[in-house]
Amino acid sequence: MKKNKFFEGISYGVLSITIIALILSIMCIAIKNSKYFSEEKYFNSESFSYDYLMTLREISNELIHNNSSYNCIKDGEMEIYHLYDSSEYTSYSELKDMNFLIIYKNKAITNINANTIDEIDQSKKVDILNGNIQTDSQSISRYGNKYLNNFIITYYTTDTNKTDTTLVDGRYIEYITANIKEFEIYSSYKEELNQNFERKIALNFLNTVKPINDNAYVIFPASSILTILLIIYLVISVGHSDEVKKVEMNSFDNIPIEIVIFFAMLISCIPFVMLEVAENNYDAIISIAITAYFVIYICSVITMTTIIKRIKAKQFLRTSIIGKILIWWLQICKKIVNKIKDIWKTITYSAKTTSKVIISASIMIFLWIVIALIFENSRTFPLVVVAFLCFCIYKVIKISKEYSQIENKLKEIYDGNNKNELNQNEFSMLFKSSVTYLNDISNGFENAVQERMKSERMKAELITNVSHDIKTPLTSIINYVDLLKQENIQNSKAEEYIEILDNKSQRLKKLTEDLVEASKISTGNISLKLEKINVVELIKQATGEFEDKFKKHELEVIVNSADDEINIMADSRYMYRIIENLYSNISKYALENSRVYIDVKRNGKKAFSDVQNLSIEIKNISKDRLNISAEELMQRFVRGDKSRTTEGSGLGISIAQNLTELQNGKFELTLDGDLFKVKMEFVEV
Repeated sequence: MKKNKFFEGISYGVLSITIIALILSIMCIAIKNSKYFSEEKYFNSESFSYDYLMTLREISNELIHNNSSYNCIKDGEMEIYHLYDSSEYTSYSELKDMNFLIIYKNKAITNINANTIDEIDQSKKVDILNGNIQTDSQSISRYGNKYLNNFIITYYTTDTNKTDTTLVDGRYIEYITANIKEFEIYSSYKEELNQNFERKIALNFLNTVKPINDNAYVIFPASSILTILLIIYLVISVGHSDEVKKVEMNSFDNIPIEIVIFFAMLISCIPFVMLEVAENNYDAIISIAITAYFVIYICSVITMTTIIKRIKAKQFLRTSIIGKILIWWLQICKKIVNKIKDIWKTITYSAKTTSKVIISASIMIFLWIVIALIFENSRTFPLVVVAFLCFCIYKVIKISKEYSQIENKLKEIYDGNNKNELNQNEFSMLFKSSVTYLNDISNGFENAVQERMKSERMKAELITNVSHDIKTPLTSIINYVDLLKQENIQNSKAEEYIEILDNKSQRLKKLTEDLVEASKISTGNISLKLEKINVVELIKQATGEFEDKFKKHELEVIVNSADDEINIMADSRYMYRIIENLYSNISKYALENSRVYIDVKRNGKKAFSDVQNLSIEIKNISKDRLNISAEELMQRFVRGDKSRTTEGSGLGISIAQNLTELQNGKFELTLDGDLFKVKMEFVEV
């Protein structure tokens, strides 16, 4: 899908607004409908009943266990403890405050004073007497009895007679469990929620976003629809441009997705860390919340955009660390499955051999069972077992020996020795057919090699004889042309004809020499005189001799060398011939008014070796389109100039390659568009 970048940018901006409107409307609806923010809903809920009764239980627990922490007033035998600050216990519920008087045996705890009498008259009452609830609260009346069973407090006392348990000092102790029926509880509360920090923040939030709060039920569906439509548009358009239909990926899209998600989450967490510093500052919290939203939005957009692009380009797994591991495992599983398939094919393909093995094994098992049954109770049974085992070992050794002979024959064929045949009578039935096939292959190879050698000899002899027969008349032609050139001929046409005769005869002479040399090289009928030569000096010498030809075609030769003296073991005559052939090729086919680069450089030593390799690279630009492969160009009589309008035999590169390899070098030809590149590798000495 084509996209408009301006509209896409607007869409991202509008999307950030619709999402925040959606989030704020959901928060407003959630707060308004939460029982913890609505007095009417909370005080009519079961949660209020539970919170209220558990608060009374906590205060009762204080009366029994921690009464010494409070002021005590004695009224006869009654001990009355006064709890001035009950907010610690009302915080267990959402109540703003409550009044209570709790009596247990001869102890009581209360927070009632002269100032709270009037409040009690205007509050709702909750009294618990003899385990029964008496209240004007609908919620506690409905749900209260459900939680009275939890109103149990266990404690111990030393004011007891002899028991089974004693302390270190010899006093007796008794564990007592007090239930709701042993308490008298009088309490009251007002239906006002405790204004804790969270509730204050919520109320301030609703006031801050009052326009959205007042219209939350309209904004919510509208922002939802608009957000979905914008997301669909952006998902479809991500990764496309106006000109290109395929998905465009950049360098960021190649970063492993796990790293992108990790840093996106890390950056998104920074605002939440800052919230710890804000503490109870509402304005700071709002500022940080807005910052957090936009940071998370930007990180989410960047992360989701790159994920969608990778999925569209089918590169998600390849740009994921987990994906790469998964692909690696799948490849291993695929290789294992293919290996099993290959083994199964081998087994089914060699059904004849497989059946022989199975039959042989079955016969051996059967014989073993028969021997065991016959000689089971005989004293000769151990001897029979030993004899049978010796027979089995003999057969295994014989089969191993036969297999080894076949393996050695295969190695001989691989090495080119096809003369000796295997004697079928020396092999068991298991290998006889294999030996027959192997002998036939060996004879076939031998015949093919002999025919090839005969063909090569005949070809070399033919080229040598024909070249020799051509040389004699050709030498005469060249000599007579030279004599004609020395004559004072006034006819310009005759001079032109003599010049043509001279050029063509010289070309024919060069072709004849190349044919003879190519024939000698291919048959190995040349003698090399390997000596230490300075290859840099040789290249500079050849460059100087070809200077006129290069200038004629406006070619600038640039020789780059790592050192002035780099030596190799080679035959100087043939090494010069290699350079000469390549330079001749450049002077014929290189683009005029261009540069030719000759680089002589060291490639470094191979691992675990002291051998220093060097390479000679020759690069030039061809004047004609190279509609041919490098392999074809290195063949004999193949020329890059298929129209054959230039001089040449098509043997120069082939001769250069063969001479390089005969001198223990490597010759590599590369064609990249119009770039012609030859690379030769030798060992430095």
